Amino acid sequence: MHDVIKRRETFLGAPLAAAEDAGPGLVVVSGAPYVARDRGIQRGGPSAIRAATLDIVGRFPSVDDRGMRDFYMDRIWHPRAELPLLDIGDLHTYPSDVMRSTEGIAQGVSEVVRRGAFSVVLGGDHYVGYPSCLGFSRALAEREPNARIGYVHIDGHLDFTDEYPTTGKYNNGTNARRISELPNINPRNMSWIGIQGPVGHEPMSVIRKYGARVFTSEHIHALGPGAVARLAAEHAMAGTDYVYLSFDIDVVDAGFSNGTGSVTMGAVTMLQLIQLLDVLAEYPIAAMDIVETSPDLDPSGRTAMMSAEALFRLLAPRLMNIA
Repeated sequence: MHDVIKRRETFLGAPLAAAEDAGPGLVVVSGAPYVARDRGIQRGGPSAIRAATLDIVGRFPSVDDRGMRDFYMDRIWHPRAELPLLDIGDLHTYPSDVMRSTEGIAQGVSEVVRRGAFSVVLGGDHYVGYPSCLGFSRALAEREPNARIGYVHIDGHLDFTDEYPTTGKYNNGTNARRISELPNINPRNMSWIGIQGPVGHEPMSVIRKYGARVFTSEHIHALGPGAVARLAAEHAMAGTDYVYLSFDIDVVDAGFSNGTGSVTMGAVTMLQLIQLLDVLAEYPIAAMDIVETSPDLDPSGRTAMMSAEALFRLLAPRLMNIA
C-alpha cells in the first residue's frame, strides 16, 4: 500500500507505516487519489498536500523550549519530540471502477479505525468522503455497536443530490447523501458549513425534513466563524458519540484558492477557515477527509499550502502540546 510514496514526501515527514501499525493516540494519514474518469484534476491532491506540509514541519527546529505563541487563541504550542503520526501511503483506488475504489478506501480506513487511531484521508474528489466515512462507520460498528456518529461537512456545496442522470448515485455530488444512509448516522445530526449560492430544491427539502442544519458563507460573515463552528458542532454532537468531518478546500473563496475544481465566489477567507477549524478542533472529531485540492490548476502551490495549513491547525491538539 505505502510503496507509492517516498519518505521525504510523507505528511509532516511522518514515518511510512502500514495500517496494521495504527493504534490509540496516533493520527494516521492516507491518500485516496480517486477522481471520476472525466475529472482527473484532483488526482495529485494527496501528494501536493504532503509536500506542502514539509514547509510546516520545517518551522519546528527554530522553536526553543518556550514553544510558539498562538496570539489569536492565547495559547503556547510545544512541538512534541516525536509526533504521534504515521503515513500509510495511498489507498487502493481504480479510476474506472467507482465501487472497487469505494471498497479500497473503506477497507483502508476501517483497518486504521479498528485499531483506535484517528484517520485522515487526503483526496481526491469529494466522493472520497463517502468511502472514508463508510470505513469509519464499519469499524466503529465493530468496536462499539451502539455508538452514534454526527457529521460536519465543510464545503461550498451540499453534495446531497440523490442521483445524477449521467453519473448515478456514487459521485462527488452525492457523497453526503450516501453518508446520510449509513446505519449509525442519524441524518438529523448532519451540519453543513460554508454553503455558497443557490442550491437544489430536492436536496434542501430532504435536509429540512431530517432537521439537519445548513450554515452558509453569509452566516459565517454575519455571525463569525467561531459561532458557526460551535452551532454546527453542537448540532452534530447532540445524542451522538463521535463526529466525522468532511472538508472540501473549495469552501475558501476562489480569490484565495484557485487550485480546486469547483471554485466559489463570495465565500470564506483563509483566516475565517482557520478560526472555524480552531474551534472545531475542540470537539470529539474521530475521523476526517480533506478533498478537492487540484495542484494542476494552481502552479503557485498556494491552494495545497492552504490545505496543509488548515489541516495542521485542525490536528494541532493531537500533534502538539498546547497550553
